[in-house]
Amino acid sequence: MARFRIGWNKLQRRGATGRHDLSSVLVLDTSAVSSVMHCVQESLDRLRRYRPADIVLTAPVAAEISFGLNRLAPRSRRRRLLENEYRRLREVVTWAEWSEPAALEFGRQKAVLFSRGDVIDDMDIVIASIAMQLAAGVATHNAKHFAVMEGLEIDDWGPPLGRTP
Repeated sequence: MARFRIGWNKLQRRGATGRHDLSSVLVLDTSAVSSVMHCVQESLDRLRRYRPADIVLTAPVAAEISFGLNRLAPRSRRRRLLENEYRRLREVVTWAEWSEPAALEFGRQKAVLFSRGDVIDDMDIVIASIAMQLAAGVATHNAKHFAVMEGLEIDDWGPPLGRTP
């Protein structure tokens, strides 16, 4: 398993590498964080296009990552490795709270989705609402899922992990 930390140390010293056409701020959804934690090279390369300060984690993502980690055996090597990768990521990126404006955006988005008969998980609506309030894009392996959100910029990181197109 490649070490995520090495790339970030270089990134912190030199600044972001490469160019991207999306927002200058990127909120990671759970699938994106998971692929980074699993050191998926394509995900690490995409992440390195941003300065660490412009990458955002949110409480819903932390909750879903915690759920996944807590499903693993408490002392397993895999769990320890993944916890370490999450900790490393968390130490260098920005944290965004679910603010009142984001909560109001959540209500608006959920009402629009409900009126159209579109159903997605509330946690994903919260993640998207936080991103919209930050004028940020959302990095995800579930672009089709997030595409029903009005006004959300999506950075499509490809098919969900473990699935082929």
